[in-house]
Amino acid sequence: MKKTNIYIILVAFLLPFAGCKEDVPTLFAEPDGIYFSASSDSLSYTFAKYPSRLQDTLKIPVTVLGKASNTDREIIIEKGTGADVNAAEGIHYKLLPPYKMPAGKVSTIIPVVVNRTGEMDSITAIFILRLKANQNFQSGISSKTSLKVKVGYLQKPPTWGEYGSTQWWAGNSANFGTWTRTKYKVVLTALYDPVSDTTVTEFPATGGTFSAPAIYLQYRQLVKNYIMANYPGNYSIPEGIGPTLRDPDAGNQVIKVGPANY
Repeated sequence: MKKTNIYIILVAFLLPFAGCKEDVPTLFAEPDGIYFSASSDSLSYTFAKYPSRLQDTLKIPVTVLGKASNTDREIIIEKGTGADVNAAEGIHYKLLPPYKMPAGKVSTIIPVVVNRTGEMDSITAIFILRLKANQNFQSGISSKTSLKVKVGYLQKPPTWGEYGSTQWWAGNSANFGTWTRTKYKVVLTALYDPVSDTTVTEFPATGGTFSAPAIYLQYRQLVKNYIMANYPGNYSIPEGIGPTLRDPDAGNQVIKVGPANY
């Protein structure tokens, strides 16, 4: 009788736990996370770097917060909203769905097409991409589930500086001087390399004339040679003998560099 009672007590004690076995796997049934793995929460692109292009494709990295799967998994990208968003889908940019995380991979590249439009001469087109949760993925790192993209063309590079400054090389009076769109176009054209289809849009912060890397002194001379060859009136005495390029953004002054006249 005592053994029977012990058996009944054990059964009564263990019975509530019998249903717990099926609950354990649910801890691992949640979808993996996914996030933009760019180095920051924004990405900037300028067509000035590629002046012959009217369209390009950005390659945006995304990463899984979890394990690889043995099948492809769909990634859903949607456009976001924001006070500074001014780009229109289909005009300034185009998404290329369906996007997928390939089987066996935990990272991939999301292609997004961007277009150069006329207003990019004066404004930067801004749009936001968001990763949307689905049956395959939930939000990963919350601060990395959206990405702001800025696309421009003839905007002043942050590394240009001002005419009287010694901090930035390009803006220094000994080099290119005051930034204007007209002058910037001349620099981009003069330094364009058709082999690589690129030009120079980044400048050192060392300042002065001789403290910059030697390649930039060559760039300065190339721009000066380009102006002298194509617009000899800019350097003639008196000015204006032969083809002459004046800057409507700087009171119609002729453009000179190395040293700059404004």
